[in-house]
Amino acid sequence: MSSFDKMVTWPIGYYRSTTSWLLRNRKEIGARISTIRAEIERIGIVSVGYEASTSEDGEKTETRSSISVTSDSNVGRLMQAYVANGGNPFDISPFMYPQDSFPHGGVVFPQSVDDHEDHLPVMIEDGTVDSGYGASQGGWLKTDRYYAPRQGGKMDQGAYDSDTIVTGMHQVRKWANQEIKERLQDMEWRIMKQCDLREQLTHEADDILIEAFGGVLSGVDEPDDGRFDSNLLVQNVIQEMYQLIYQTGESGLVSSFAPNPLVPLYGFTFKNVESEMNRFEMGC
Repeated sequence: MSSFDKMVTWPIGYYRSTTSWLLRNRKEIGARISTIRAEIERIGIVSVGYEASTSEDGEKTETRSSISVTSDSNVGRLMQAYVANGGNPFDISPFMYPQDSFPHGGVVFPQSVDDHEDHLPVMIEDGTVDSGYGASQGGWLKTDRYYAPRQGGKMDQGAYDSDTIVTGMHQVRKWANQEIKERLQDMEWRIMKQCDLREQLTHEADDILIEAFGGVLSGVDEPDDGRFDSNLLVQNVIQEMYQLIYQTGESGLVSSFAPNPLVPLYGFTFKNVESEMNRFEMGC
């Protein structure tokens, strides 16, 4: 049975033992953040540039115009190896970061259309006119990667001999499947996993640890005003629960880890039994 397996209901001594362990380990947070920052730097970052549209709003199009990678980093070296093996970095991922600008705001979403407007004649870029009696585009995804609009509507595979197409594509590439996997696909996954790891580490350092100890422990940045609720700082949550379930004095300090006699019954906690006493006393 795991030491931290109880989340909903637990003996009253369990909360003291687990929170004592957690509070003792606060001293490692500063070193942990330093390690995280160093790992983020070592991983590096990939940034993709997108061309702006010619419309007045100048929104980003899905046409990629540039790509940059942190030099002498994990992703930098992986990208070099990938390109050397014939890979196209534009094919891997959008590599989106919150501070950058992306097509459609970086979100792929189904389109909403007015049934009346959807069936009005529309002037196409080449000067021809779409009668408007084609398939409704309601629910279609707003991205170049969604093929239905580019095919004139959702295609039923029964409309063409799809089996022959699949067989032909399989015949063309089956002799190189192992090389494709080892020289391109595995490399693509390694690059993406490094980028995912960087995102996870950044979230841990900038969100999780700041929400838990921001402005309280050395090495942990102060949270931005209003970004996190100070009541959710770890020590505040623990203190609130201590005052609820244990005996405390006027100052709020615990005077006894026996159950609070003023609150005779809780649905989530209960008195310890003899077999649990030694385990909770040792903080296990």
